[in-house]
Amino acid sequence: MPKHSLVRTSLLGVLLLFIGCKDSSYTSDLASDDLATRIRAIEFLGSQRDRTAIPRLIGALSDPGTEVRAKAAWALGMMQAKEAVEPICLLLAESGARARQSAARALMQIEEPDALPSLREALDRETDRWVRPEIQEAINHLAQFEGELDLDEGNFRGQYH
Repeated sequence: MPKHSLVRTSLLGVLLLFIGCKDSSYTSDLASDDLATRIRAIEFLGSQRDRTAIPRLIGALSDPGTEVRAKAAWALGMMQAKEAVEPICLLLAESGARARQSAARALMQIEEPDALPSLREALDRETDRWVRPEIQEAINHLAQFEGELDLDEGNFRGQYH
């Protein structure tokens, strides 16, 4: 195949990916019967930080697949979705270590100190040597925000209304 054909093919692939992210196919893939399709959709939505998918991703936190629940927590953490803190906290009591680990990481990324009580309870009962440090790191990170007011960006920049 000539070199210019490969470039054209690669550009077409990128264009199709870009067009694909403009439609709702990835959010509809969250309801797929296929586990790999649901995981791929969550990975895409999280990497694109598609905030319109937040309600569907919160729903994915109850998916029967542990990896789907873990990926949903990851995606919500990537989006810093404060509205997902409570359902993500529920994953801290999950039987799957991967989901608990992803939940702790997501809560740290969201930076909502309201998650601290759930994280502290989870640390007390956690026995997995890979998950415990993640929970502890999230607690240490969120503790710095404890007691602070959640100011919006306008107030932070001194643009008081």
